[in-house]
Amino acid sequence: MADVTPDGPRHGPAAAGRDRGVSPVLAYVLTLGIASLLVSGLVIAAGGYVETQREATSRSELRVLGQQVSADIAAADRLTRTEGATEVSISRTLPERVVGSQYSISVRKDSNGPTDPYLELTTVRPNVTVEVGVATETDVRETTISGGGLVVEYDGAADELVVTNG
Repeated sequence: MADVTPDGPRHGPAAAGRDRGVSPVLAYVLTLGIASLLVSGLVIAAGGYVETQREATSRSELRVLGQQVSADIAAADRLTRTEGATEVSISRTLPERVVGSQYSISVRKDSNGPTDPYLELTTVRPNVTVEVGVATETDVRETTISGGGLVVEYDGAADELVVTNG
């Protein structure tokens, strides 16, 4: 005799239809759960990768900008040392932002940098600092300016170069 319950048969082709309603729902829920875990993992991993790339790009751009400013200071230094030079002014337009973040350029005179004086370029987000050496025989006034236009001028009274926003 067949194994039959009040709900229907337990085994055989007639019993197969009873469990089919549970299987697709369970598979759907499991698929959604696994997909959510995978997407979350990818978002977390990609976020770290993007931040690392922002830092590397910021560092690279700051280094290039620092080299340009350093070259301007060196050029102004050479011009001040020529015979009869009384006024020297070199202007440069730099971007106001680096990788979407504002930055500052500081002229430092201490033994912590690659040369004395040196430039320290800094962004806040991401937090990146780059130091670039400056080759000059004329003193350079310590100062901090924001990104954008700048002017390197010779101050004859103080016998030093001054970097200002321009």
